[in-house]
Amino acid sequence: MSEKIELIVSLTGGQSDGHDVPAFTALDSAHAVSQALMMIVNFAQTGEIRRRNFKDLDTVLNLKVTRPGSYEFVFEFSQFAPYLIEAYGSGLANASWKLVETVFNRATGLLGANEIEEAESDGRINAGDLGALIQAVEPSVRRSHSVVNHGASNVSIFINGDSNIVTLDADSKEYMHESIFNDEMRSQRFLVTSFDGRNRTGRLFDLEQEQAFTFDLLAEADRKSLTVIVDAARAYALRQKGKFDENMEAVCAFTSVDAPDGRQKRLKVTAAAREFDDLNVGMITDLTESTRQIEDNGDDVIE
Repeated sequence: MSEKIELIVSLTGGQSDGHDVPAFTALDSAHAVSQALMMIVNFAQTGEIRRRNFKDLDTVLNLKVTRPGSYEFVFEFSQFAPYLIEAYGSGLANASWKLVETVFNRATGLLGANEIEEAESDGRINAGDLGALIQAVEPSVRRSHSVVNHGASNVSIFINGDSNIVTLDADSKEYMHESIFNDEMRSQRFLVTSFDGRNRTGRLFDLEQEQAFTFDLLAEADRKSLTVIVDAARAYALRQKGKFDENMEAVCAFTSVDAPDGRQKRLKVTAAAREFDDLNVGMITDLTESTRQIEDNGDDVIE
């Protein structure tokens, strides 16, 4: 028998402190968390990304009795993560929980668990696969915020014995529900830490801000740009640990999808080169005067 993990989803603040919450929002959040967990745990066990028909999966996620006197939902699932262990080695302790932590945090604009971040950085975890999983889970993470500001102030997700806690609150809700399409064309030098040619997505690292960004290499990027990105990602993957050089870098022309607080959620790369002088922006539409467009996904609750 594989070890079982008990993952706790706790509602705090707001009405929940008075021992009642709106049934719809609380249960909607719990349902959305369960959807996200099914996708993440199934990926950890099989390497497959499933968005629906969860009842047909062999993955088991149980809801245990809620704790008396609190608003806590207790989910139970197997710690056994054969796909992660087989694909990436046995160096990922508590792999399933670390993956849950990473997906929720990345979806809300934060860094993932150190173990997953390091495994992605050194190539044990494919950044394209992880990015695809996060993209698939994002709608469920967004809906997990249903009860935030509608019965509770915070949704805390954690397991006993691990000090890391995933917190969903008003700030993360705003981050997920509102995006600003910033069409100002910018250029900057990045480390290319990963690239998946199947879906033309990857990760760039800003050396000045010491921050990683997910990016899409847009279809209009020319073959030279694709070659620069691929070569830089390959050089990064083959590097000696702790050593970096200019072969891992690319100068990228990009726009971005931003959060309301100005954080860049995702970069849209239109061209790439080794040096700024080689960046071919002549064929790129000048978008620098375009209006910043706001996309508000709307609240998930009708007041």
